[in-house]
Amino acid sequence: MTVGQILELSALKDARLLAGGLGLDRKVTSVTVGEVPDIADWLSGGEMVLSTMFAVKGDLDRQREFCRRVMMADAAALFVKTTRFVESIPADIIELAERRRFPIVEVPQSLRWTQLMQEATEVIINRQASLLEQSQSIHRSLLGVVIRGGGWQELADEAARLLGNPVMILDTSLEILAVSQGLPIAVLELAPRLSTPEMRGLFARQGGGQKHFRLSEEGLPAIFALPIVARHVRLGYVCAFSEAEDLSANEVLILEHAVTIAALEMAQDRVRFETEVRLKGDFVDDVISGSGQSGDSLLRRGVFLGCDLSQGATVLLLGVDEFDGLVSRKGLGQDELDRRMELLFSHSLRYVSASESSSLVSLKSGHIVVFVCGKTARDRGALSRLATALQNLGEDAGGLSVSVGVGGFTPEAALMDRGYSEALVALKVGRKLHGPGSLLHFDEVGTYRLLLDIWERDPGEITALYEETIGPIDRYDEANGTQLTRTLAVFLRHNENLTKTAAELHAHRHTIRYRLEKIADIGGLSVFRTEHKERLGLGLKARSLLMS
Repeated sequence: MTVGQILELSALKDARLLAGGLGLDRKVTSVTVGEVPDIADWLSGGEMVLSTMFAVKGDLDRQREFCRRVMMADAAALFVKTTRFVESIPADIIELAERRRFPIVEVPQSLRWTQLMQEATEVIINRQASLLEQSQSIHRSLLGVVIRGGGWQELADEAARLLGNPVMILDTSLEILAVSQGLPIAVLELAPRLSTPEMRGLFARQGGGQKHFRLSEEGLPAIFALPIVARHVRLGYVCAFSEAEDLSANEVLILEHAVTIAALEMAQDRVRFETEVRLKGDFVDDVISGSGQSGDSLLRRGVFLGCDLSQGATVLLLGVDEFDGLVSRKGLGQDELDRRMELLFSHSLRYVSASESSSLVSLKSGHIVVFVCGKTARDRGALSRLATALQNLGEDAGGLSVSVGVGGFTPEAALMDRGYSEALVALKVGRKLHGPGSLLHFDEVGTYRLLLDIWERDPGEITALYEETIGPIDRYDEANGTQLTRTLAVFLRHNENLTKTAAELHAHRHTIRYRLEKIADIGGLSVFRTEHKERLGLGLKARSLLMS
């Protein structure tokens, strides 16, 4: 009920509005008589206060203080009888009430408070009963969506039907879960607008509480959003598209019930998600552990989980650099990191399912494991594009740095443990050589695999190898401003082709030969002898590991 609706009561037919005409839409929750000077201390907001102001008669300052405190207590309105105990309401209080849009109503002396209280309380209770019945009806309609097994789309459609306006449901990263019909903007245009950091920040600031808020950004239709909150954690938003300045009480009620059902749906999603992660995790563990299960048994389990290993697969291993301690970000706690990691996993799962439906995404030891099946598994270029796309999802999941190791193609399910091992080696070597955000295929690892094993057991061995081979050359370069180490690396990369080496270094072939002979003079290892060349090549790789 509003103050304006209360003024329509028959008991108030002779009432006169003294101030606050712009506040007639203030909500009235109850009626109380205020005949003590400290009545404001007993108000909780929304009350319709009735008073003769007997307690403050003859004292203008106390009358001002009485009226001011009632306003500050967020009462709905003040109904007063004048002429008997107070002649009139002070002009400055009338002015203050106008500014605060607080209704002050003068009623006749002949009106009995009991009559007004009875009529007002009756309409308030009837209104509340009607709202309760309406609330139950809305709740039944929306709960029916869940009972019938509906998902996000059905919930959005039902909420839109009740509201009479289009509805959109978002997760906490503002990814669209569902939209109803009649959206005033195309989804393909809306989705990228919502995914910007600026829009995520706007939602985060406006949606910090549990009340609805209005967003009206240039290029976007007006949106009313209500956060979906469970256990004080914001999970997403239910949004209604409307050009109105504010929602009606009924529309807010519909949004509130939609949010309640959305929270329930998200809880069910969580159970499904955790079950899926556990089942896929167990499957991945068995596949890569060489547990002794037959290939046919693994194939059947894979099919049950939507993964077709019958034609072989390639393993991609994603490591979040922040999670593994390679990158530190100020203010990023473990709980927030876990949340972003889970978000990355969810995005990766959806992306891979959409691009290669027979593949599988799982979690293992803090890494995201992807069994890539189908044609992509044999296509090196497609694998690189997929890996890069998954790395970009890390940025969308809160600016995470993601490194990827790509194993070799494995033709049989029973041999997938080898594919996983290869991807793990590629991930480790890639990070060691190129740092966070690396991408490396196993066929690029070469002898780095052996060096990495030695490094992990005894880094001193790698340092010794470097000192015995490349260290003296590096020190000579530093002392004399030469490029002997670079010349050696380019020469070996071009398979000992002097012409190509000279072209890349913009030098004469004789100059290149002189530099290579100088390397032999400095370190005693000649690139023209097979055994020495192999040691120099290993020394260069040891240097790369040490420098990284």
